[in-house]
Amino acid sequence: VMSSTAAVALTDHHNVPDYIKAAVASPDRSEDDRKSDAWRKPAEMLTFAGIKPGMTVLDINSGGGYYTEMLSSAVGTEGSVIAHNGGIYWDFVKNTVAERFTGRLANVTQLHNGHEEIDLEAGSVDVAMMMMAYHDYYHKGESRTKDEDIPAILATIKDVLKDGGSLIVTDHVALAGSGKDVGETLHRIDPEFVKAQVLAAGFKLAETSEILANSSDDHTLMVFDKTIRFKTDRFVLKFVK
Repeated sequence: VMSSTAAVALTDHHNVPDYIKAAVASPDRSEDDRKSDAWRKPAEMLTFAGIKPGMTVLDINSGGGYYTEMLSSAVGTEGSVIAHNGGIYWDFVKNTVAERFTGRLANVTQLHNGHEEIDLEAGSVDVAMMMMAYHDYYHKGESRTKDEDIPAILATIKDVLKDGGSLIVTDHVALAGSGKDVGETLHRIDPEFVKAQVLAAGFKLAETSEILANSSDDHTLMVFDKTIRFKTDRFVLKFVK
């Protein structure tokens, strides 16, 4: 059940600030990235996240940097972005990610330290974003043979956030009560499962959004199934420290 203290955000394109519109419309973005915009809705998501010029933003398990590039533009020359990738994500992108960062995105620092805990100065980050990555804490691979300590990871995220700073989590919705195993099998996660873990870490749930909702997704298919790929029902949560 959604916390009664959490507001439901209604974001439409008319509310998107000009600097976010410019970041999304930038001619420097790749054609591949632009093709994802229709289903990822980055303008609305960055607006919901409250991204502003001058901020320091942590892009947790940023993958190839789809969001990192737009964040770099949106926070501007006075702001900074940390593009984090844990071991699993880094293994996946390490041979291709240089193309995005070489000679560009000067206000971005890459952080890939082989683990999921965040090593940054305490109270140094305005907003942390975890975009469709939470379920991957439950994915095993060569870089992860044992279970992650989720409370320890969340504690480090909370530590690096400023007081009042935000953690944005969006992911593919799994069936209620499905627990952690669907993170590996379906690449989904139950939003109530996520909320319970993040609230237990001392965050407050501030806001939710239906930006990425799709009521025709029954939450049972693997997200790469061709009948649902790029059309999954995704939850959007904003927690505050």
